[in-house]
Amino acid sequence: MSPHQGASEIAGTGGRTLERGRLPTRDLALLEELSFVRREAQAEATLAYEDWRCLRSGDAYAVYRAAQDRADAAQDDLARATECIAA
Repeated sequence: MSPHQGASEIAGTGGRTLERGRLPTRDLALLEELSFVRREAQAEATLAYEDWRCLRSGDAYAVYRAAQDRADAAQDDLARATECIAA
């Protein structure tokens, strides 16, 4: 999944695709919010990674890893919600 995909493009489990017109508004809003949070967290991690590559310090690496951990957690949250909604 690319960082630019929204909830309308998120593939569900079992080959099902979640489509914007077929989701209840509440579910769509949840997926859109979780998608936004994931994209923002990944953007922050990408910037932190670029800083670490330039600075090569232990502190910069710690900042990058913390940001990447948040991005990973946001991805996991989005995946769990997608699975629940697709079920």
